[in-house]
Amino acid sequence: MKKILSVVDTAYRATLEEQDDTSLWLNHACRNAGASIDILLTGNAVNYAVKTQNPKALHFGSSRGVAHPNKFHEDLHQIKNSGAKIFYLIDDIEERGISKSAVISDVEGIKRSQMASLIDSYEHIWHW
Repeated sequence: MKKILSVVDTAYRATLEEQDDTSLWLNHACRNAGASIDILLTGNAVNYAVKTQNPKALHFGSSRGVAHPNKFHEDLHQIKNSGAKIFYLIDDIEERGISKSAVISDVEGIKRSQMASLIDSYEHIWHW
C-alpha cells in the first residue's frame, strides 16, 4: 500500500457550510477505508491543533444558526486514533504566537527544515 502525506495548509475551508473541515473529513474517511494517510498541518491549519479552542455556536438573529461548531482538535484526535500520524510545523506555530504547550499531545512538531525529509518518506503528497 502506498503511503500518503496529506499537507493541510488552508484552514477553515467550508467549515461554516459543512460544519467540519472538508480536507480533514476526507482524510479521515479515506483512512477508515484502509488508505495509509498521515497528515501535516502547515500555515493557518496549525490552529487546528490548539487544544484550548472553544468554538461557540453561530447564530443569525434569533431563528437561524449553526448548532454544532467545529472542534478540530477532537477531529485530529479521532484521526490519530485511526492509526494516522499527525505532524505540524513548529515554525508556523511560533509565527502565530502559539506556545507548544497549547498544542494537543496527539500531534508531533517538526521544523520546516525537516519537511523535505518527511515528504521524501511518502509515495504520494496531497496538498490542501
